[in-house]
Amino acid sequence: MKPVVSIVIPMYNAAQYIGCALDAAVRQTYTEIEVIVVDDGSTDDSAKIVQANRDPRVRYIHQDNKGQSDARNFGVEQSTGSFIKILDADDWINPTHIESQVNSLNGLTDHVASCRWGYFVDDFEQPAVNHEFTANDYEDSVQRFIDSLTKDEGMMGGWMWLIPRKVWNKCGGYDDTLTLYNDVNFSARLMLAAAGVRFAPEAVYSYRRGVSTSMSVDRSTRTMESVFRALDSAATAMLAERDTPAVRRVFADRLQHWLYQFYPQFPDLAERSERRI
Repeated sequence: MKPVVSIVIPMYNAAQYIGCALDAAVRQTYTEIEVIVVDDGSTDDSAKIVQANRDPRVRYIHQDNKGQSDARNFGVEQSTGSFIKILDADDWINPTHIESQVNSLNGLTDHVASCRWGYFVDDFEQPAVNHEFTANDYEDSVQRFIDSLTKDEGMMGGWMWLIPRKVWNKCGGYDDTLTLYNDVNFSARLMLAAAGVRFAPEAVYSYRRGVSTSMSVDRSTRTMESVFRALDSAATAMLAERDTPAVRRVFADRLQHWLYQFYPQFPDLAERSERRI
């Protein structure tokens, strides 16, 4: 019997996009799935769109607005599959995505599977797929993290991975106190929990670009504090297991990048970043 994959979709006021994401989930060639849509307190028509989908594999769950990280964790808690896949409500995966990632793991439950990905603005089926150095298998998942942040764009979205449940449990899921850079923090801890990474070349993730309400364009005190804490805690976790010049350099460089965005509006964060660097 094929293992069940739980596709978890956190959703907040995504009426414009959720239909496409949900269609992508239920039209996977890998049919042993459950789709958990966690409505994080939407006030638009998102719920109506999801509830209109009659596929019995789709479950709609509502919670008060607690943020994307909490919604992801809650969706995983409510799921039953052996593997977990995160899909954001404004994104898209190609029809063979799950099948390709399951096949790449070939029964392994201590590794995670990665995928190809690209940005899109209008046509989600035609993303500008990146050709990355990390588009390979890795027996050293920490090295995968280092290579991504030094040789590629450093995209470490939680949606990139197909995650065996025991690996998810080992890494502890998302830190729900974080808003921005929560994915980098999660993926750093995920790489520590995984024994390796298997690359699934036929799995493509389309990442929407240009959403004006995206947390990534928010520059409030709360989100800037989240960036620093996400990097600081991820560095602490990774250095506890792999205290090497390469790991130190990765986090110092990433903090240096953000230091220029912290200053001069957030002098305390700039000073803390300098000390940490």
